[in-house]
Parts: sequence; structure tokens; C-alpha cells
Amino acid sequence: MEFGYTGDSFQTLTQSEQLGLAGLSMFLGGWILALGNRLTGLGWAIGVFWAFIWLSPQVYYLYYQMIFDGLPWQMVVKDPPGPVRIVHLLTFQAEGTLSAHGKGVLGWGLIGLALWRRRQDRAQAQRPTT
Repeated sequence: MEFGYTGDSFQTLTQSEQLGLAGLSMFLGGWILALGNRLTGLGWAIGVFWAFIWLSPQVYYLYYQMIFDGLPWQMVVKDPPGPVRIVHLLTFQAEGTLSAHGKGVLGWGLIGLALWRRRQDRAQAQRPTT
């Protein structure tokens, strides 16, 4: 099944491997959004996004170890991403892959959640108390 990302490494996986990867991504995205919902503030949202971008490759590598024989045990986490990388992901100017675009959507989800939480907190603070 093609999603408009011809040549993306996702396309090289079997259908069941794609479903597993999509499921893992949805689980991680949901977990990150749930964490973001517990934290308030735009700084926290960007910090959670930054940590996800930095550390999630190791989780995905573990999944690839499960589906590909012979992948060695290794750390794939590199130096933390810089601000330019984060901006490129959030503005969809990074590589044109499903992964990069998904990260951008997740980042905007976290930002939107932080702004919504701030609005809710302000509205609650303005309610009269009895």
C-alpha cells in the first residue's frame, strides 16, 4: 500500500511489519501526548518533543531488531538534536519521509495541547469561587 511516500523505508516493510511499526508509532505518540497533557507550558511541550526526537530512535531500533535477523545490539541514540533540527521538523522542512512528517505532526500536537491547557487553566482561574 503506497501513501505517497514512494521510496520511503516504510515501503520496504511487509504489510505486517508496517502494521507493527504503525502500532508502535501510535503507542509512542499517544504516550507522549498523554505525558504532554500532564505538563503545562509551551516550554514543557517543546522539551518533551525534543526528548522524543532524541531518544525514540532507540525504541524503533529495538523494533527493527525484532523483524530483521542479524541486527547487532547497539546504541543508535546520537547527540541531542539542535534547535535547527527541531524547527525543520515542526515546519516540515526536514527530509520528506513519513517519519519526519509524523514527528512534525506530533510536535504540533504537543504545542496545541500545551496552548489548550494554558487556556483551560486561565479560564478556570477566572471563574468566581463560592
